[in-house]
Amino acid sequence: MAIVLYIGGSKDGDKGVVPYGFSKTRMDTDNGPEIYVERMLDTGGRGRMRVMVLENLREDIALQHLSRHLG
Repeated sequence: MAIVLYIGGSKDGDKGVVPYGFSKTRMDTDNGPEIYVERMLDTGGRGRMRVMVLENLREDIALQHLSRHLG
């Protein structure tokens, strides 16, 4: 099990548990399903971080969200 940060969609900023070996999760919302995929993102000088990102979110936007959550 690993604690990961969710980026994008209705779960943006939430931390959740993802079992080792899982690379996708799904959240059913009133607006339809949101699919999150595992990505390793560079935190800009702090190393790389494992995050779950909304599947269709562009990399540059995901990095902006990550920076905002890390402060």
